[in-house]
Amino acid sequence: MNFIMKNKILITSIFILLLTSCASKDDEEREPAEVQLYNLAQDRINAKNYVGAVDSLSRIERFYPFGVYAEQARADLIYAHYMTGDFDAAYASSEKFIRLYPRNTNIDYAYFMRGMTGYYQDDGIIGNVFSLELAKRDVSGAMQSYADLTEFIIRYPESEYIDPARERLIFLRNLIASSELDGAEYYLKRGAFVAALNRANYVLKNIPNSTEKDRALRIMKEAYEQLGYPEYAGKVEELQIIN
Repeated sequence: MNFIMKNKILITSIFILLLTSCASKDDEEREPAEVQLYNLAQDRINAKNYVGAVDSLSRIERFYPFGVYAEQARADLIYAHYMTGDFDAAYASSEKFIRLYPRNTNIDYAYFMRGMTGYYQDDGIIGNVFSLELAKRDVSGAMQSYADLTEFIIRYPESEYIDPARERLIFLRNLIASSELDGAEYYLKRGAFVAALNRANYVLKNIPNSTEKDRALRIMKEAYEQLGYPEYAGKVEELQIIN
């Protein structure tokens, strides 16, 4: 065997070894099988390792978007995000699930969680009374959550989640009314009586079943008195007596 032939054999052997090495490395770095990721996610959820579960479920969504476990993984991702306290991500995952799987047998869960995550988002913001000027507090998150939960109740009146949804609606209704009247009192103290009157009137007309009805009437009575309309203040007082 001449020198050139020996070199060819040597070069070929090195090339084969290199390919084998690269293939082994690719196998090591390749994403685990979908079933392995899903089982790992379930183990992490059961162990209350929700951050780890989010990681596993997100990898299924990314690497196996049309896989066998993709649909269930996206449903589980709503819960996992919720349990980590990432309500923005839970809300987004709920919206995505509703859009992708409108005929899923558990679609009511996605609608329910969409409303619940909006509620918790707003609870964290509005609960801090000192963080925002009372007259300008933003209740849009609570109102959106109220709308989402209302849609859920209308769509799925027989859902197993109906009772907690109704409880949240009652809370949100009172929360929104209370926030509106905080703004009304803010205006009242600063002499903006028409603005105070408008806010209180809004609560009575649009949120009539809230626990803040008496407070709204009191604000209206005082605003009318300050504006020089004793006859209207008297009519409001009559309503206070009736209620």
